[in-house]
Amino acid sequence: MATFKIQYAASATPIESTQLTDTNNVITSVHSSIDKSVGGGKEISCSTGATNVNYKDYTTTAAYVILDHATIYNTTVTDADFLIIKIREAAASGTPDVLVHFAGVDDALKLSGIGDVMMLRPNAIEGANIKLKSSGSTTLAKVDILYGLES
Repeated sequence: MATFKIQYAASATPIESTQLTDTNNVITSVHSSIDKSVGGGKEISCSTGATNVNYKDYTTTAAYVILDHATIYNTTVTDADFLIIKIREAAASGTPDVLVHFAGVDDALKLSGIGDVMMLRPNAIEGANIKLKSSGSTTLAKVDILYGLES
């Protein structure tokens, strides 16, 4: 019998840039007042049900669409405990973005540009409570979405 898990990691490093006397050169280093990166990772168990881990290749629209919608997961997403969304590529002419309606707040979260990513560990949130859109027709994005239900 198979078991399903999600391994994840996240890190952030605050950066400070300093222009040298030769103004063509700039050096970057870890922010001098903070002097550290912050990061971590874990593995969560998603039980023996293969459907407890779901992936979707999705292209955003200029109007909000819930995760449960037929164009995204086409099923009721119940009790999501892990969610990651990444802008993989542009689907229009402008810089791609993704606005996320989360916890009842429109545009609560934002991704901007290829490679931008967000990872959340919500507490059993329903897919109907998470909506995605791009800010306009020229900023549509092709995104990877992965969610998991922790057991």
